[in-house]
Amino acid sequence: MDQPSASKTLHRRPEARGFRVEQILEEAANGRLRIPPFQRPLRWKSKQVIEFFDSIRRGFPVGDLLLSRDLANREALRFGPCAVDAPEQHAALWVIDGQQRITALVACLMRNDPTPKGDYWAIWYDLENEVFVRLHQMIVPSGWIPLNVLCNSVSLLKWIRVWPYGDQNPDLVDRALELGKAVREYEVPAYIVDGADESLLRLIFTRVNTAGSKMRESEIFEARYGKEGDKPIRTAVARLTDLGFGELDEDLFLRCLRSTCGISAIESIESPEDIAGDSILRTEKAFRRAVFALQSAAGIPHWKLLPYRLPIIFLTTFFDRFPNHDSRVDRLAAKWAWQGALSGEHQEVTDAKINRLVKETQNFVRADEALSRLLKTMGPKSLEELANNPAAEFDKLISMNRASGKIFILGLLAANPVTEEQTSQLELELDIESDDQEFSTEHTLTAASSVLNLKKILLSIIDGRKYGTDVIIGISGSNRETLFSADDAGLASHLLDRDAIELLRNGDIDKFRSHRKLILRDYFLRFVNDRIGDTVDVRPSIKSIVASSSKLLPVIAVTP
Repeated sequence: MDQPSASKTLHRRPEARGFRVEQILEEAANGRLRIPPFQRPLRWKSKQVIEFFDSIRRGFPVGDLLLSRDLANREALRFGPCAVDAPEQHAALWVIDGQQRITALVACLMRNDPTPKGDYWAIWYDLENEVFVRLHQMIVPSGWIPLNVLCNSVSLLKWIRVWPYGDQNPDLVDRALELGKAVREYEVPAYIVDGADESLLRLIFTRVNTAGSKMRESEIFEARYGKEGDKPIRTAVARLTDLGFGELDEDLFLRCLRSTCGISAIESIESPEDIAGDSILRTEKAFRRAVFALQSAAGIPHWKLLPYRLPIIFLTTFFDRFPNHDSRVDRLAAKWAWQGALSGEHQEVTDAKINRLVKETQNFVRADEALSRLLKTMGPKSLEELANNPAAEFDKLISMNRASGKIFILGLLAANPVTEEQTSQLELELDIESDDQEFSTEHTLTAASSVLNLKKILLSIIDGRKYGTDVIIGISGSNRETLFSADDAGLASHLLDRDAIELLRNGDIDKFRSHRKLILRDYFLRFVNDRIGDTVDVRPSIKSIVASSSKLLPVIAVTP
């Protein structure tokens, strides 16, 4: 389809008006409301439908509708479970923005089922507890009313008349009448445009659905939680920069807080004021312990180099319960993190996945036993079976948007790259470059022996192309020419050797890449084995065994 011309405009300003819910139902029933073919599929599930009706009941704003008035042919329409045989309309209202809301209204309020059950629109109202609920079970609780009887006052009065509990509960009858009135008379603001062809409507649709920035979960939390301008998450994240783990994403810290303190996403948004006052500091303390394990034992210096986010979320929760420092526990945590990264098992970062991990470890007294349990459930994998085998990166353009790309970079860093003038004890000026905007902002990673600037971490030594065989870590001052004069130790730290340099100097690129690939394959085989192989020392420490045993030994009274 032709793109809309830059000169195309609406001939008249959009008409602003309001539609009561009962009017929206009437327009849907007579076939005047239409859904254009470019609309996205329905995305709302019962959770969003329930929240929508709860907002209507409370009188909250639910957003504007955007409609286009135009001709519509005869058509069989569906709004969820509701079918409408729509006749030809000369002034139909095409829904440009508001499909999910209109479908929820029609599907819940106009369906014919006497007992709506099972689907996303089977929504009832619990008159006793004053909450909207979805019906799953066969038997309807006595105080529940289906929303489809609220569509008009006649239907509601008929339902009340046959409701067996009405005479005994006049207060619940009053609630049902008030609910019906509140829903039917709720007015949804709308804009109606005239004279727009389909290409212009598509442009309007795109602008409406992509303009602006959606509020992040942490921003909503702080807007509700903060008192007199307090920004508790932002403040905690600022304090955590002293770890050298990067300026943490605030939503990620909130995710760690929710997992550590057992708070659901709904609670963190709707009632953060009910969250315990020590939750921020408690999470921060556990987060510091988790970062220590990831940096010191797993060799992951910055949170943006984490192949997946699940380890930092779960380990924050884990070390909240097991805060004591133990080097073997750290090595176990590192092996678990690497096993999940290389196998791809940590890709899923849902609350359900994290809750399963917490449940699997909650009955253990010792931290090492709990982590050993998690490792056993993952099972061994050979290098060829790994979903994120770093060897797959040798012939690819390295990208920070892939877990395997981050693993490849971590492998290069683990070789402790240096130049002839530098040692591992001097500052390294390293940058990370990414295709993703998430990594476009400059960050500095400070450790005891190095400073990493995350902007352009990789340096290509062949024509600027960043294939795995062509890159080294971009230490400040290093370039292709400095490699030619580097000694054997310096070359080895960049996973190169003298033969590779000679091939590069002579311009034999194909042979250079083949030779570099052999060096990388041998190195990454050892790299992977050192992190998840059987040689990793994960035996329980004597300290933890003694501490655990002392809790189980009976106290024996000795009398002279």
